Amino acid sequence: MLRPSLHLTLVASVSVAGLVLPAPALALAPANADADAMYEQGRKDFSQGLYKSAIEKFEVAYKRSKDPLILYNIGQSYKKLYDDDRQLEYLKKARSALKEYLAAIEKDPGLGADPEEIKPALAEIEAELARREPAPAPEGPTEPEPLPPSHSEDPGKKLRLAGVGMMGGGGALLVVGGVLGGVFAAKGGRLGAELNGDGGLYQQQMTMNCAEAMQADEPPGCATLRADISSTRSAGEKSNLTAGLSFGVIGGVGALLLIGGAISYSLGRKRSADWQAETAHVRVLPSLGGLVLQGRF
Repeated sequence: MLRPSLHLTLVASVSVAGLVLPAPALALAPANADADAMYEQGRKDFSQGLYKSAIEKFEVAYKRSKDPLILYNIGQSYKKLYDDDRQLEYLKKARSALKEYLAAIEKDPGLGADPEEIKPALAEIEAELARREPAPAPEGPTEPEPLPPSHSEDPGKKLRLAGVGMMGGGGALLVVGGVLGGVFAAKGGRLGAELNGDGGLYQQQMTMNCAEAMQADEPPGCATLRADISSTRSAGEKSNLTAGLSFGVIGGVGALLLIGGAISYSLGRKRSADWQAETAHVRVLPSLGGLVLQGRF
């Protein structure tokens, strides 16, 4: 324990709302030269603002003397460190030392210190820690927070839009294929009539006795007639082929698009319905007649 001549307090402000820590009582106990020396060095370091060095000296003095009143000086030094460097660790250590000091003087009234004098300082330190520290997580199981309303995108929307687009495109192709096929089919029919109808090219060929191949003694005009027959027949074949392609290829692709679009649209509607069912917001409200169920279905 420290001698009364050396066990003095460090009167310095604790900058929590301008608080000044009270002075601890003097310890009336046998002398400990080593502890006294370290305590005195700690006082000098504290007065020069060397708070870390002062803490080291005070802690050695406390370890050697076991004098609980030195805890006050340790707590005050840590608080001064916090004033200079706002690290929560310094403030926590100040609180720990001052709590231990308070417990000691409450347990032993013979130490001559008033516990009520240190309690306001501890309260201010606790308030500062509460202001700066995050709130601790609650212990034990907790009820899960209600999920926020889902704002995710409708998963069936794209399929439905794709289905509508495919059906529109398929319908357009069917129309185009039908129109083109009809035009070229009509042209092919007209050319066929020019070849095979009454007064047609084949009938003229027979009337003029023109052979299919050029003859040395054939009537005049047979060569021209054969050329007309050849060009008309070729044009007719092309028209019929184009009509078949228009009906078969363009119309067929259009029909496939219509079918695919209808399937996509149907799948999209199903996915949208499932999504709406999963994301429906339901609330159960008390009422005079029981419970009222509210929600989006």
